[in-house]
Amino acid sequence: MMLTEAQAQAERESLVERFIKKPSYTGFESEASGVNHLAFISTDLEKTIEFYTQVIRLKMLRVRAHDADPCSTQVFFDMGRGELLAFLRVNDMEEKARIGLGGFHHAALTVTREQYEAARERLEERGIHYTTISHEILDTITLTDPNGITLELSVWNVDPKDVQM
Repeated sequence: MMLTEAQAQAERESLVERFIKKPSYTGFESEASGVNHLAFISTDLEKTIEFYTQVIRLKMLRVRAHDADPCSTQVFFDMGRGELLAFLRVNDMEEKARIGLGGFHHAALTVTREQYEAARERLEERGIHYTTISHEILDTITLTDPNGITLELSVWNVDPKDVQM
């Protein structure tokens, strides 16, 4: 269903009233302490490894078989704070099709201002297309990885604990 801009704005205002302003949805500390790992399907593990280690500068940690299929391979990268980014080359085409049905929009990694600027330089040096957006909460670089995944590198302009969406 396509919405007009006015309908979309009304929807957002309704969500704020129904959820953000009610302590039963916002009046507590989150019980998750962060991301354990995000796992994506990879179309090319070598290009993925090159991109995430050499462009994004995530340390590669592990290569292993997938638990459910020893013919499938997973690679893991360190996102910091014990949080991992994983890519999986799925061997079974039926499983690959099933996994692909979920729909995914993007992944965003938190970086420091220094890391943000260094990433921009690496992207420029390699001729990798990216866009940026800046506002009061975040500055973000948006790009596409070798698997077609939209990736954001975001630096906070405020303390994230103070953000009220």
